[in-house]
Formats: sequence, C-alpha cells, structure tokens
Amino acid sequence: MPSDWLRIVLILTFWTQLVPCSGAGNTRYRYYHRNCYTCFGRYQGYNTGHLGADTDECQVHNGGCQHRCVNTRGSYYCECNPGFRLHVDGRTCIAVLSCAVNNGGCEHECSQLSPVHFQCRCRHGYQLTADGKRCRMRNPCAERNGGCMHLCRSDAGQAVCSCHQGFTLAQDQKSCEDVDECETRLAACAHSCRNTLGSFSCICSPGYELGSDGRKCYRIEMEIVNSCNSDNGGCSHHCQHGTLGPICRCNQGYQLAEDLKTCLDLEECEEGTSCCEQDCTNYPGGYECYCRAGYRLNTDGCGCDDVDECLSDNGGCEHTCQNTAGSYHCFCEFGNRLAEDRHSCIPLERAVEELSGPVVAERPLLHLTLLQDYPQPLERFHDYEDDGFGELRADGTLSEKFVCLNGTFGHDCSLTCDDCSNGGLCNVDRDGCDCPDGWTAIICNQTCPEGTFGKNCSFACKCRNGGTCDPISGKCRCPPGVSGDLCQDGCPKGLYGKHCNKKCNCANNGRCHRTYGACLCDPGLYGRFCHLPCPKWSYGPGCSSECHCVQQNTLECHRHHGSCVCKPGYQGKTCSLECDRGYYGPGCTSKCQCPAGVSCHHMTGQCQRQCPAGFYGDHCDQECPVGQFGVGCSQSCECNGAPCDSVTGKCQCPAGQTGEHCEKECEEGHWGLGCAELCPSCDNGGLCDRQNGTCVCPPGYMGNLCQSVCPSGLFGLSCQLRCTCENRGHCHHVTGLCSCKDGWMGPNCAKACEAGHWGPNCANQCDCGSSVASCDPTTGQCHCEAGYTEPRCDQKCPEGFFGQGCRHRCQCENKAACEHVSGACTCLSGWIGTYCEKPCPEGFHGFECQQKCQCLNGGRCHPVTGDCQCPSGRVGPLCNTTCEAGTYGPGCSQTCNCHNNATCDPADGKCECGAGWTGSSCEQECPAGFYGAGCHQHCLCQNGGSCDRISGHCTCLRGWTGVACEKECALGHFGVDCQHKCECENGGVCDRQNGRCSCPAGWMGSRCEMACTQGLYGPGCKQQCRCDHNAPCHHITGTCVCPAGWRGLHCEKICLPGSYGKRCAQRCHCPRGTSCNHATGECGCPPGFTGNGCERMCQSGTFGLNCNHMCQCSEVNQLCHPVTGVCYCAPGYHGSKCDTECAVGRYGPNCEQECQCLNKGVCKTTTGTCTCPPGFIGPNCNITCPSGRYGQDCARVALCGEGARSDPVTGRCVCKAGQRGEDCGKGCPKGWFGEDCAQRCDCSNGGLCDAVTGTCTCGLGWTGNSCDRECPRGRYGADCKEICECKNHGTCDRVTGECHCPPGYYGHLCEHACPVGFYGHRCQLLCDCRANAPCDSATGRCLCPPGYQGLRCDRECDPGKFGPNCDHKCDCDGDTPCDPVSGRCLCAPGKMGSRCDIDCGVNRFGPDCSERCECHNGGQCNPRNGRCTCLNSWVGPSCQEGHFTGIMSSQNTSRSKRKDSSV
Repeated sequence: MPSDWLRIVLILTFWTQLVPCSGAGNTRYRYYHRNCYTCFGRYQGYNTGHLGADTDECQVHNGGCQHRCVNTRGSYYCECNPGFRLHVDGRTCIAVLSCAVNNGGCEHECSQLSPVHFQCRCRHGYQLTADGKRCRMRNPCAERNGGCMHLCRSDAGQAVCSCHQGFTLAQDQKSCEDVDECETRLAACAHSCRNTLGSFSCICSPGYELGSDGRKCYRIEMEIVNSCNSDNGGCSHHCQHGTLGPICRCNQGYQLAEDLKTCLDLEECEEGTSCCEQDCTNYPGGYECYCRAGYRLNTDGCGCDDVDECLSDNGGCEHTCQNTAGSYHCFCEFGNRLAEDRHSCIPLERAVEELSGPVVAERPLLHLTLLQDYPQPLERFHDYEDDGFGELRADGTLSEKFVCLNGTFGHDCSLTCDDCSNGGLCNVDRDGCDCPDGWTAIICNQTCPEGTFGKNCSFACKCRNGGTCDPISGKCRCPPGVSGDLCQDGCPKGLYGKHCNKKCNCANNGRCHRTYGACLCDPGLYGRFCHLPCPKWSYGPGCSSECHCVQQNTLECHRHHGSCVCKPGYQGKTCSLECDRGYYGPGCTSKCQCPAGVSCHHMTGQCQRQCPAGFYGDHCDQECPVGQFGVGCSQSCECNGAPCDSVTGKCQCPAGQTGEHCEKECEEGHWGLGCAELCPSCDNGGLCDRQNGTCVCPPGYMGNLCQSVCPSGLFGLSCQLRCTCENRGHCHHVTGLCSCKDGWMGPNCAKACEAGHWGPNCANQCDCGSSVASCDPTTGQCHCEAGYTEPRCDQKCPEGFFGQGCRHRCQCENKAACEHVSGACTCLSGWIGTYCEKPCPEGFHGFECQQKCQCLNGGRCHPVTGDCQCPSGRVGPLCNTTCEAGTYGPGCSQTCNCHNNATCDPADGKCECGAGWTGSSCEQECPAGFYGAGCHQHCLCQNGGSCDRISGHCTCLRGWTGVACEKECALGHFGVDCQHKCECENGGVCDRQNGRCSCPAGWMGSRCEMACTQGLYGPGCKQQCRCDHNAPCHHITGTCVCPAGWRGLHCEKICLPGSYGKRCAQRCHCPRGTSCNHATGECGCPPGFTGNGCERMCQSGTFGLNCNHMCQCSEVNQLCHPVTGVCYCAPGYHGSKCDTECAVGRYGPNCEQECQCLNKGVCKTTTGTCTCPPGFIGPNCNITCPSGRYGQDCARVALCGEGARSDPVTGRCVCKAGQRGEDCGKGCPKGWFGEDCAQRCDCSNGGLCDAVTGTCTCGLGWTGNSCDRECPRGRYGADCKEICECKNHGTCDRVTGECHCPPGYYGHLCEHACPVGFYGHRCQLLCDCRANAPCDSATGRCLCPPGYQGLRCDRECDPGKFGPNCDHKCDCDGDTPCDPVSGRCLCAPGKMGSRCDIDCGVNRFGPDCSERCECHNGGQCNPRNGRCTCLNSWVGPSCQEGHFTGIMSSQNTSRSKRKDSSV
C-alpha cells in the first residue's frame, strides 16, 4: 500500500438526495450515499475528478428549503415532498391536495385538516364509504347493533329490535328478557324442569331416561338383544350395544361421520387440533410434526427449538457469529467490513483501494422499503463515524412514502390517537397505536391470530393436545379431559389413565377424563357413555340447544348442528312450507302425475278426487284459491288480476275498472264500483282516481284537490321526492331542478366554484395577484396561498405569523427563524424539534445536536457550546474533580454550613454530625433525654437532671445529687451537687435548690439579716402594726413601741398629768398650773394647743398661745386658724362670706373635691361621705342589696319562693313564670301558665299544661299542639310516638298498642295465619271443603285446586274445561279430552301435537307417537298400536319372516288378508 494513504483521513458523510423521476401521477426518489473527503497535499476536490472545493449550502439551515435541499456544483436547489409543489420563491412547498379543488372529490363536505392533508366528511345520518369520498345513509343497526340486545332491523332509518326464540322484548324495547318456560308451564316436562337462558331442559327422576321428545321420561329397561352381533352393528371400527341400538366408536386418529357408523380420518393438521408448533403432516390415523429451517423438533414431538448455528464451525463466519431465532448473522471486527458472501470479512484498506481505482464498479440498485440495516448493535458503527477509515459507495431506490402530519396516520391519514381501541395508547411520535398484549392491527381492534399471543402477537402458543391459548397471557385453554400449563397432561382420544394405557368405554372413540375415565361427550351426544344421540328436538354440546324446526313437518333435526330434515311434502329451512303446487314427496322434487286440472297430495303425490266447480281438496270442502275457478279449480281467471267467480269464472271488477275482463278504466269524471260515482273538481291539472275518487295531483302539487304547491325541500309526484339541492340551493317544486346560491354550481349545487371563479353560477373571475391564488366563491374575496396576505395576495405574512391567511402564530421557540408559508422552524445551535422546543438530547450539542459531549460523572454539556455543566459536588472541564473540603453544590460554589466539626456531602451539602449534635447543620444539641451519636440513646437522669449530650453523664438540678440525681441535698447544703453551704441568719432555713433563705417571723433580707421595716411585723413582715401616732411596733410580736408622751396598748393615750417622755417615765417640773408637754416635758403649750399635756388644739373661737386669743371671724360658716387666728371657710362652704354651700356633687374645703356616690347616693358637702338610697350599700353606694335583702342599708329581709327574686328597694317578690303569690310560693292554678299565671292553657282531652311554657303533654292516644288529634293509624301511646307492629293489616289500640287482628290471623302481632282447615275471627271456624282444598283464612271460601269447582270444591271440571275454577277451555282437536289440571291435551294413540291434531309420522305409533315402528320389508305400521300390515308375502310380527313363492305364497297372502280383515 502506498504510504501516502496513511496520511489521509476519510470522513464518511451521509445525506439524502432526492431526484424526481417520471411516473403515473407519483414522484419517485433516489437515495444516494454521497462521498466527500478532507483534502490534503495533492488530493484536491472530489475523488471523482472535479477540481476546486465546493461549498455545501445545504449544511446551513437546510439551505433555507422548507422540505429538502439538493447541493450541486457551485449551487443548490430545493425540492418538495410528494403531494407538494414548489412555490414561486423557490424555497417553500405548497400542498397540492386541497379542498379548494373540486371539493377534494368529496360527495358532501371537505375539511382541510392541514396544509398537506384533507378529509371528506358526511352530513348527519350518513357515513363515509370505503373510497373515503362518497357517502351512504347510515344503517342504524350497524353501530352497536342499534342498541338492540339480539336482533335489529332498519325501518325508515330507525332501529327496531326483536328477540331470539325463548326471549321476549323488555319495556325499553331494546333488551331481551328470558321466558321462564318452567314457570309458565310451556315446557310440559314429565318429571322436573330446569329453566335455561333462552330455553329449558327436562330432567327425569332416578331410574328413568329422557325420551326422544326431550320431555317424557321412560323407565330404563334391561337390554335383551345385543345389536352388535349382526354385521358389527354397521360400525366401521368398534361397536357397543346401547339401549337405542348399536353405538359405534373409532380408532385413535379417526372420527365418526354423520351417519354415526362410518369412521373418517381426523385431519388434525387442517382442523388445528394438532400439537405442532410450526408445520404438520397428516396421515391416516394420525399426524406428524416437523420444523422449518433453523429449528429442530423437540423431544415431545410437538415443539420446535432454535438451532444455534454458531456452535458449529462458528456458523461459517470469519470473525464473529451471532445466533438469532431461526437464523444467524456474521459480524466483523474493527477495521473490517462484511463481504458479499455475508460470512467473510474484508479489511477497510482494501475497500478504500477499490474505491480509489480508476473504474468504479456499478452495482445494481438496491430497492428499499424501509431505511434500516440488519439489526446489528449501533455501537459497531460509531467507530466508522468517528475515525473515518473508509468510504462506502451504494446506490439505492427509495419507494414513495407518504407522511401523515398533525397527529394523523393510516393509509389515508384518516386515523388519530383517539381511534386507538381496547386499551391501546398513542406511541411517542403520535403516528400509530401501541397495542396492549393480545391485540394487533393499526388501531388495536383485532385480537391476535390463532396460535399467537402477547405484545404485538409476537409469541407463538405452546399449547398441545388441541388446546388454545389466551391471546393476552398465552395461558392454555385445554379441551375436555386435558390439563396442564401447556395441555400436556392429557391422553389421546379413547385412552385414559396415568400412562394413557387404559381404553375409554366411550362411544365413538370419545374423550374421557384423564384420571377417572368418565366420558366427555362431543356435540350431539349424551349419556354415561356418550352413546345416546340427543333427544329428537335438541342438539349441540350437552344437547342443550333446542331445534327450531316445525316439529309436525319434520322427521328430525341434526343432533350435531341442528339442521332440519323435512318430512315428505315439506320444505324450507324449518320445514314450514308445503311443496309447491305440482310437486310432492321428500325434498319436494317429485312431479305430480295427475291429469290436467287435478292436483296431487303434497306428501304422497296421490291425485285428489274430481271436485265440483268452485271446490277442491280431499273432501272437496275447500273453496278455490283466488285466481282459480271451475271443476277442481283447474281453470285460471282472465280478469287482468281481478278475482273471478269460483264456479263460473265471471270477473268481479274492483272499483275503477269495468268491462268483461276488467280491462277498461272508468270514463273520465266517474269512479268506484261500476263507475257509478262522480269525481270532484281537481285543481292544477289533477286527475280523478278511478278507484277511490281522490284527486291524483300532477308533480309539484298536493292536497285534497291538488290546491297546494309542494312544501320547501320536496318536489315531484305527490311531493314525495326529496330535493337534492345542497348548500341551501332552492329546487323547483315540479321538476326538482336546483337554483344554486352564489359560489355553487352543478345539478345538485354540490359543486363549489372552480378555482379562480365566483358568484352566481361561478361566472365571475377572481382578481387576485398570484396566478394560483383563489377567491371566495360567494363574495370574490381573495383566498391567499399560505404565507401571503390580502388584498391581492402579493404580500408576505408579517413577522411572527405564517400559513393560510397569516392567521397562525409562529410557534418557533428559542429565537428560531419561522418560515412564512408553512411555519417551519430553522433552529439555532443546541436546539432541535419541530418548533426548536427541545434542547439537544443528553450527551449531544451543537448544530443539529450532532456533536458528542465529553463530560464525566453525570455531567451535562451545554447544548450550544458543549461546555460541561457538572453535577453537584463535581468541578473541572470534564467534571472529574470532587469539591474541596468545606464546599459543595454546583461548581462547589456553596460553603458547607456544618458546625461542631461535622463533615458535609460534596453533592448536596448534607451534614454528617458527630456525637451529641443533630439538626441539618449540626448546630442543635441533642434534645433533652437523649445523648450520643445520632442522639439515639436515652438518658437515665431523674428529678429533672440533664445528661451530657456526648457521654450521657448526669448534671443534676440544684438540690439533687447522686449518679442519677436520685438524692436530695443534706440539711445546710444546697445548689449544684449540694456543694454550697447555707448562709441564713437568725434561724432562717435555706432552700436546697437555690439556697434562698426562708426567714422566721420578724426577719427579712436575703440572709434574714434584717428586722422588718417600721410599721410591719410577723412572718414575712406582711402584718401591719396597729399603733397610733405613728408609733412603731416590735418586728416579731407587733407590740407597739410608743413614742415619747404616749402610752396604752396602741399608744392611744397621752401620759398622765405630771409625767412625760419615753414610756411616760419622766416627771414634769413645771410650776403648778402650768401645762407640761407630754412628749418633751416643756412647760407651757405652744400656740394653738392646750391641755395638761398640750394634747388638744384650741377650742373653736380661740387661738394663739395658751388659746388666750378670741377669733374675730364673724360669719356663721367661718373657722379661724388655731395658731394664727386667720379666718377661712368651713369644709362644705365657699364664698367671700362662706355663706354658699357646695354645689351638688362637690364637697370639702372650698368645694374642690368631686363626689363619688353612685346609684343616686347623696354626698355630704363637708366630708364627701355618701348617704345611699334604699336598695344600695357601700362607700360609693355601688353595691345592690343581695337577694333576700332590701330597703335602707339592706337591713330588711324579703321572703320569696324558690327561684323568685325580690326588689332591692321595695322588697316586693318578682315571680318567675309559673309562680304566683306575694312570696311567689304558689304554682299556677290548673289551666293557666306564664308570668303571674296570666295566660290560659289550650290543652284538650286531659292534656297537661306546662306552667312555664304552656306546652301540652298529651295523654295516651292523643297528639297535636293542643292534644286535639287522635293517634293516626299505625301509632299509639303518649303523643303517639310508639309505632304499631301489627302485621297482616291488623290494627292496634291507640292507647295501649294492643293488636286487633282481622279475620284469618291471630297472635300478639297478628303474625300467624289460621292453620289449614280454620278461618274467621280468631280462627274459631272450621273450613268445609272437599278434595283436600284449603279455604280462605278470612272468609272461609274454598280455594279449589286446578281441576275442581263448586262451593265446596266437590265437583271435577266439566269435559272441555280445566285449570283453577275450571275457567279455561281446552284447546284440543275434536273430542280429545284434556288434563283438567294443566289443560294438556290427552292424545289418543296415533295422534300427537299440542292439540292432538297431527297424525303420527312415518314409522311412529302409540301415545304421542313416541314409539318407533318395527315393520320391515315395506310393512305398513298401524299408528294406534304399531301392528304391522305386511306386503309382498312377508309375515311375522315385524314382517321379517319367510318369503314364499307360488301357491304357498298366495295362500299365505290370502290368509294374511283374512287375518287383517278380522282385526
């Protein structure tokens, strides 16, 4: 290899170029892998020989193209997707599909869903046809069966419901209710009846077996003749004798044919009953499974296991082999690619060399339907993209692909996510449904195909032995007799037991129970051994379905599927029709061989006898049918459809016709029978109807005389045609021709104006700037193309708007550019999505998110620049560095807020606390009572002691000590750990906790070191001294310590004359007659005082030294100062002469004080004291007299009754409601209530009146506000509150509640009916009835059972009557009697049917024709007794003995005839 190649770096780049090719209405596109190189050295331009570097304009914003950008040498151009065309700007694409063109081809309405898609819609009452354009009237039964439960038919556009046999229509006219044939006695079962949904089944008592009619029961008899002895009973394989004949069974791998004798090979492969997982081959008596290529048969002979081809010689792969289900794939190692043989690997250098050669090998175009490669892991291709070690060239063709927009999908884009059904959900791209397990199809409306299940129905069922699997879970549903998860625990048909080696004793090789061998019957069989065919008129699994055949016309119905086998002479699905005239016999295929005009019997073909003209039938008792006449009704009337006389054939013309053959209509102006009536005068060209005389109006008119024009919307004959004019077009009442509104044209006005035209009949041409712009078909206003605006569609949409009419606001986000036509967004770097709304996916960035991120540890890169945005706790260009200690969070920018030496998490900053700390930042100490790491350990400290949050060591409260603070401090100690000594003095006691001293009486201070302050004494120094003249008292005892000059217990006395000083212990030394001051001992009193001890002030009118001076105050209310003699007003007066008394409300010297008296108390002007009025006391007259007191100073006592109050002023008693009297001691008299008992009670019938409220308390049996109403029926007792419990219409006493029973009942609650045989009041009378009939417990009337009548039920029903009271009439043929109880007809032998009017069918005889005839060799069976009439010389009870010839034959024949005639 040249060394220059080592310097070449190849960048493998892929893009799509779409080249249009001609096609029939479609556009095809080619898909190219284009190769370009980064050029180095002498390698210039493209490797194809072009010179110069080309700039790919399509790489930047898609070249501005809305859809696709195609790069060319030196230029580029834009292309549109299928369904679009390029706009005049050469960049935007416009939808070709539009409702504006021929209404989109829609028959009714066209809806433009998006610029690229429209949808046809139908008017109300119509639905879209399969072509998606035309509409048909909606069938009301097509949707949910019209709401009907069973059958639905359409009648004039409305759904009419009906029910299957055995059901009746409910009141809602939609639901079907089951008819209980057992309850209504329609079943007529011999023994027991069990109702089923839509039918019933009869059940026989033990020892009996159900008859072929499904109703009668027959005793099981012992078998006498083994029916298998002769010719193996006619069976192909195995025969077993049964009560009704031979029962045939088949070998394994065969099944019994419909004749119940022949054995046919079982096609297990075709019927799907095989266990084969993949392919199956059938052979007589069995089948064999085999597998497709890539699989091998499992040891169970059913399943297919994948063959791992890679285990053998590596699958032939040169490098790597990967096994897949049913196949395998080869892969190459790095630097190699897979060769054409898909096994070998070629180095990429050789591939490059081949590409660089002068000749480029042309390869055939690869036609692709999906742009996908083999399902190889994606990472195998990443290396090629990153390193570019080679160049691959491939050409391909991409088939046309239509893309649905705006959340629609489907082949015609008509489906949305709302159409997803059965739990299906819209997928991520909203272009389809993700179906739940068990469902498939585009909208999840189909269950998985048989043999598959699960998600997308991608799993194959593994069920065996004919089992089917659940389409959701794959769980196997096994057939009868088979079990196991995969139905593997089961035996083949005909075998049972642990090893499937026991033979079932079941007829027809039927399945039996795996363990017990009990037979599991196939449809059409029942009985212990499945040997009994279904009773005659039942069929299907378990014989549970009832045949719908008309029984009297039917031989039998098929026991397997219920199809009817008609008797000779009958035809139709249910054998309800007789043979057509001229045909008879089985299948009505035989032609009658009777003379002309003679009919034959539809069953036997026997020609009917010749009847007189006008009659036919076996007894000539039936008149000719309409249209026939003459002898034997053999001639046809010739009356133009009118009837004729059945004898003569004369025509009997209907009204409006005349003539010998009724060939003429009435003359004009006449109508009716014989054209005898005159016609009315019809308007508007109406004609008279010759039959009924009404006016037959011409098209466009209606009314009795054709006087009215057709109403709007109708036209034509009788105005019965509905106008087809659409879009509010008006139609002519006669012709129905449409006159269209502006903007519409066509015969039905259904066609909108073609593009470019508008107005009446679309005659005007649009005047719009763009050649392709259209205008409003009604007004001519221009409809601009998407991206352009009015008035002439020559202006682009303003910025921020786009689309049709520029009505749509651009939805581009993140500063993306919005294209004005489609609104397509051109994203900036870092953004993708339809609206550039999505940032680059995780791990990618840049333009169109094409570059890979390099961030580690969960770091995200910026979608535009690729810069790493590290998660919390990481930093660095590639997020590969953990935050430093003390920091955390994004960019490690946050500082840890952890205290007390706690560490913090670098990602979220969460603190990890040490012992003794808690909280988000470890700054909270452990809560009280906890300590240690995580504060999880409980403290043991007592008496309020706290423990160390780290070690748990107790710190005791003051006054406590010990390890757990369990001990009090000793006397004389206090504080923490009792370490402090008390410092209390004077006998004080200290507190153990705080050392505070509790002082004895008379002492105070923190250490009890201080005596009480002056004026206080005793404990706590809280008592006040009671000493006069400000004398102190002893701080402990309170004893007064009198000051000098005073004596007495309270120092209230002065010293005795001649003594003074402390304790009056000193003697006065004053001259006789001179006063001695009792305090100081000084001789002579100071001015203003006098007395022996100078203890008194000067008397009024004197003042000065020794009170020797006389006052000079002349006014009455003036006082003089005892020392100075100055005059001033006495308290309570003021004014210059002190002659004015204080105003009301004021008092004291100069009337300066304001009175404080309340409640009209009078204030004394001198002192301010209050004189209170009666009823009040207190210094301020603020206290009302307490209850029971009144008058002045509340001195008087008021004696009032309980609850009454007294007037505080007068003392009068104020009574409460219900009291009276002076002392309120009396209650109200009877019949009165309220305050002062002034109101009259209104209680009737002895009701008691409440003295306070007047409410009536009623006596027993009364109610109402005034006790004026008796208890209603069903109530009794006080106020009628009790509820009567009497039953059976018994009435109760309104006072006591005692029940009064009606006749026929007894007991405390009348709960017992009279015993059988008794009736009347208290059941004291005896019934007088016969036939064990009960009597009415009330009246004694006999209640006759069905079949009896008479007052005493002593007479049976008269013949022809039955039922209760013999009221019903028997409905039986002729004189046939009926059961007097049920009315069931008691048929004579040889008769059958509900009315006994049907002869026994062929080969049937006896009562109800229940027995099968045993006459052989053509012998005729007597329908009454089954006796055989032998033919052709056969004899014997069953015509099976001897066949003689000659004379013996004739003798025997004559003998047998005589014998028969003698019967």
